[in-house]
Formats: sequence, C-alpha cells, structure tokens
Amino acid sequence: MKLKAFKLDEELRRDLSRPWGLVITNDEIKAGRLEEALKNMMADTIVTVGDVTTHTFLERGLVPRLAIVDMKTLRGAYQVDLRKHMKVVSEVVNPPGHIVSTTVDEISKAFEKGGLVVVRGEEDLLVIPSILALPEGTVIAYGQPGIGVVLIKVDKDKKGKAKELLTSMKEVELNDVTIPS
Repeated sequence: MKLKAFKLDEELRRDLSRPWGLVITNDEIKAGRLEEALKNMMADTIVTVGDVTTHTFLERGLVPRLAIVDMKTLRGAYQVDLRKHMKVVSEVVNPPGHIVSTTVDEISKAFEKGGLVVVRGEEDLLVIPSILALPEGTVIAYGQPGIGVVLIKVDKDKKGKAKELLTSMKEVELNDVTIPS
C-alpha cells in the first residue's frame, strides 16, 4: 500500500529540536511542578505523545484523553506495556522522520474515542498533526529526552505554526510494507 507523507529535512529537524512550549524538567516533575503547571494552564484535556511521557503522566495519576505511543524509547523497546493502562483505539503507520498525510484525521477520530494510539514506526513528529487535529485549549505533552516534558497549549498561533511546518516539508510517497513494526 502506498502512503502519502511529508518528510523532515535536516534544517527542519534542528528547528524542531527546540521546545515549542513550557519545559518541565525531570526534577521539577518529581517536585510536583507538572501538576502545578497543568493547573496554571487550565488543562482540562491532556494529550501525551511518547511512551515515557505517557507513563510519567499515568504514574502521577494524570490520565490523558489520548496518548500516542510507538512502544519504544530512544529507538529501543519500551518495557512498560501501556496497553494495560489505556484501551487501544487506533493503530497508525508513521515512518521515522515522516508525517503520514492521514494522521491529522486519525488523531482527530482517536481523540473523540479517547485512549491509546499505537504507532507502527515512530511517533516523535506526531505533535505537529496533533496540534492541527485537536481543539484549542487542549494541552499536548511530549518528552524532551534527558530533560523532561514540554507542555503546549493548542491555540490559533500554534495551529498556524504547525500548518506552516507541515507545508514546508517535502511531500513523498512511501510503501507501508517497508516501515518497521
């Protein structure tokens, strides 16, 4: 099956390595600053992107409406089975370094159901289509490896930035059988 996708180039990769929102360090998380930050952001609805981030939230009793995971961390298998904590509502294909064109719709549909989206490939870039898919006011949390968690409150400006980034990426066609499971 052929997939239409957008490919990340090296210049854009450097731009995306900088946090898009409020950074909460691992030490601050341990001190309860994550809960405080979410309260200050008036985060009624939370979406997590990443296995470690999702697990961190669940450990702290913060159940996200939607969690997007690939069952890996830093390219290795993640040892915690998040399926025990949340029901799987969708499985999507998204190769490393790409964003499959259908992910905005898939994330939107999964958000309505609430639960876990399991990605075959990699979920790292799915913060971008999540911003586009989710209603304003939703807080998206994603990991900043070795540092902590980044919190983004979806608003009109963030949606504009996400759309701009997506349209600046190179459009490619992929064969989904070559995507690692």
